[in-house]
Amino acid sequence: MARHLEKLKIRNEDTGEEFSVLFNPGEYSIDGASKWSEQEKKGQKPELQYTGGDRKKLTMELFFDTHESRSDVREHTVMLGNLLVFNKEKHRPPKVTLSWGKEAPGGAFAEFPFTGVLESLKQQFTLFMSDGTPVRAKLSVAFIQFSLTEEELKKNEAHSADKTKTYLVKQGDTVSGIAGMFYKDPAKWRHIAEANDIENPRKIEAGKLLTIPAYE
Repeated sequence: MARHLEKLKIRNEDTGEEFSVLFNPGEYSIDGASKWSEQEKKGQKPELQYTGGDRKKLTMELFFDTHESRSDVREHTVMLGNLLVFNKEKHRPPKVTLSWGKEAPGGAFAEFPFTGVLESLKQQFTLFMSDGTPVRAKLSVAFIQFSLTEEELKKNEAHSADKTKTYLVKQGDTVSGIAGMFYKDPAKWRHIAEANDIENPRKIEAGKLLTIPAYE
């Protein structure tokens, strides 16, 4: 008994429209990353501080061929091109969901379904009928994740270190800016101001060594 071929589907979440690719991709890539910044420490080499996870990117090549039916291949490729069109009501191009087969295990790092926006599209037409109508095309596409999942947000949630740290003030620093650096929340500047007897949080002397208290 022949098995049903599951094709990659792309759904426009803004309009509800869905279409399938003509041929499934031979491969795809998922790129993920984490963000780090250097944290200066007096008398020591800077150490890396984790600042959160980056959005995933899905890239693949899609093949379209209508030579047998003698029809214009652009009737199919235009559907992908439309995913770059600006929506005046949403103030952005459409959000889409790509699905292919069963949902993959792995939680936040699963490949499909993948909800994002089309970041880039390269169309290459490689075969034409005698009148110039293209009947074969290769499309290189890249989708970027629209929003971080709840699981990823929990992983990226900022927590204070379990011990007090120090920070050497640089020219132009503010207490709220330093709070944003260590606590990921500038509104928590009072923790630092109180620990260092700072009266004016907008004016702190460059070269001053601050105590950065832990917080819960």
